[in-house]
This record gives sequence, C-alpha cells and structure tokens, in this order.
Amino acid sequence: MKRMNQKFIKALSLFSVTLLLSGCLPGAGADTNEEELAPDEVTVQTTKNQISTDFYRAVITDGRYQLGATSSADHSLSSSRNMETFEDGLLLISQETFPTDQYYLQEGVLIDEETMTSWIGRESPDNPEGLNPALEEEEEEVKEEEQAESVDPADDPEQVSDEDADEDSGQVITDSSRTPIYLAQMMEKNIMVETDEGFALGGIVIGLAMNSTYTYTDSSGTVHEQEISLGEVRERGKSYANTIIGRLRSTPELQSVPILVGIFNQADSSDPVGGTYLLDGISREGNSVSEWTEHNEARVSLPMPVDSQNADRYGFFNEFQNDLLNFFPNLNGISGEAWQIDDQLVTLNIEIVTQFYQLTEISALSQYVLDRAEKRLPEDVPIEIRIVSAHGIEAYIGRDSDSNQFDSHVFRR
Repeated sequence: MKRMNQKFIKALSLFSVTLLLSGCLPGAGADTNEEELAPDEVTVQTTKNQISTDFYRAVITDGRYQLGATSSADHSLSSSRNMETFEDGLLLISQETFPTDQYYLQEGVLIDEETMTSWIGRESPDNPEGLNPALEEEEEEVKEEEQAESVDPADDPEQVSDEDADEDSGQVITDSSRTPIYLAQMMEKNIMVETDEGFALGGIVIGLAMNSTYTYTDSSGTVHEQEISLGEVRERGKSYANTIIGRLRSTPELQSVPILVGIFNQADSSDPVGGTYLLDGISREGNSVSEWTEHNEARVSLPMPVDSQNADRYGFFNEFQNDLLNFFPNLNGISGEAWQIDDQLVTLNIEIVTQFYQLTEISALSQYVLDRAEKRLPEDVPIEIRIVSAHGIEAYIGRDSDSNQFDSHVFRR
C-alpha cells in the first residue's frame, strides 16, 4: 500500500496548497496576476456557468480539466449504454448527499490508473490486491504439486481426474474459466467544497459496476454464460465497497472524508437500455458502510410487446408511434427508453430515425412530432426526443420536469 498512499498524498497536495483566485467564484470580478503565485502553488477555478442544477460546476486546476483513471483503466463495461447509465446513475446518487448548488466536481484523481486496474483484476500472487476471485487452477496448483510429489499416478489407478470429485476431501476441481469475474469496472468522482482558503476535498464518490452474467470460453472453444444472482451481486458489491473504503482510509488525509459508494448491476451487452443501481451507502468515518439504501429502479425499452406485464402502462408510446408512422410512413424506426424509480417514470428518451434529410422534410416532421408529444406523452416527466438520419442528429425536442412547454431546434447544415 506504500506506493498507493504516496500517490494519494500527491493528489491531495493539489487541494491543500491551492489559492482562491479572484474571479473563480460567483460574483468575483477582477483578474488575478498569476505571476504573484509562489512556484509550488497551483491555481484552482470553477466554470463560470452551470448548465442546470442537474450538473455540478467543474473544477479546473492550473487551467486544465483533470481527467480521471476510469476511462483509461484496463477494464470496461459490456456496452456503451451500460457505461452511460453507470455514470448517470452515480451522479444522481451523489447529488442526494452532495447537492450541486453547494459542491463542485472533479474527476477522480486519488485512485490512479495502475491502482484501479489492479483492484479490478483477479487476486493472484502477482496481484494480491485484486478484488475479483483468483482462478481455481491457481488455488489448486500447490495441492496438485504436493500430490505429484507424494503419489505416482501410475501406481494409483483410482486417483481422481481434475474434473472429478475427491470423495475423501469433498472438493471438486472445476475448470478455472468458470470462476466468475464479479467486479467489471470502477468509477471515482471527487466532490470539492469551497473554503475560505480555496477548494478542499469534500467527498469521494465510488461506483462499482458488477456483472450480472459471466461469459467464458472453455478449452474446446465453446462460449458459456454463467448467470450471477442479484443476491450475490449485492453481497459481493458490499464486500468490495468496504475493502476499498478500508484501503482509502489507510491514507491519513482521507480518514474523515465522506465516501459514498453505489453498486451498479450491469445489463447484458444486448440490452439497449443499460443497467441500474441496486443500492448505495456512505461511510462518514471508519472502514465500512454502516447502512445501505436499496434502489428500486428499472429501465424499459419501448415499444413494449402488447402481451408484456406493463404494456398498458406504456400504451401512450404506441399511440405516439402510430401517429408518426401514419404521418411519415417511411420512417426507419421509433424507439424509446423509460427509466422508472420506485415505480414512477422519471425520464423518457425517444429516438426517431428517418431517411429524410431535406430541411423542409425535417422541419415538417419536427413540428408534427411536437404536436403529438404535447398530446400523447405524459406530463411532469423530463422528455428528450431526437430525430436522426444517416447524416447525424437533425432535430431535438425536449422538456424539463418543471416545465409544461417543449423546446425544439432543427439543425441547419
């Protein structure tokens, strides 16, 4: 842990030696002469504008946005949609504890790429800090060597094979590829707070993306999928979270920093809507989360089959879709994604694919989409509608949850 702690301290030093620049906070006006800064000091600013309260204002160090290790660590999720929902859900969890009007955000810089890759990897003699379980063949290797030294297989015809049960010990040696990888990816976000001296680390947010299935190829080249139960995903996620918190707490500067952890259940790579969070918990001190909050989330791909359990609930989408197809019968496709939390619809995203790209065609389609959206789609729900063609996005129609009016824009080329 010595190497990791030194890098933590180096990263934390960026926060502890910062100066609060005039002009970097709301209401500040005059420019600051950077030549007045001491050589060992860095400047920390935030973006002047905030797009909406759904997003944190970004922290900028020495004029640059600091990139995190997540995008470069040697592991990734099974689909781009999983990656999007992984981060989106983590930010929503973060905002419950660290509101965007009180805190700022910086990409995670405390866990570097090498450390993150090590933690996501399997435990092994070369990687003792790996969180995923060691391969079974590595666990059995020493036993097999000991048996080979003490027993000559030619003299013992009853010796069991690697795939048979050992009746005396009750152990079964299985194919090593069947040992699941549970933890697929990590994400770190640093929450910053304004102080009289500048900016300080106010919290750490960690996302743990867990596999719901484990895919492996056996010695004959056959691909297998091993399902992992939600119960095991939850329990292993909690265990990994506490281990990571303990490792972070070993750095003195992080012993009293709140650490928020979310457990994400990755969807299958063929699922177009991505995964959801199962639970989250915060450790304000100590080496573990004292209490976890369960999540009741679902992402629904639209349109739903008419015989589905929730088909009636999302019948409005079928009516909206039919209206558009009758108006423009040559549309290539209309699809949607509904995100519900605690059985309440919280967002609705719709994509309309068209082979038309002339300006008059796109403007006519956009106006009709707006008409039907106002009539068919539910109120008090954030809605985003994109009209796309082979050339890219052609038009956008959207509405915030606190507005009754849609905004629209047709992109001119």
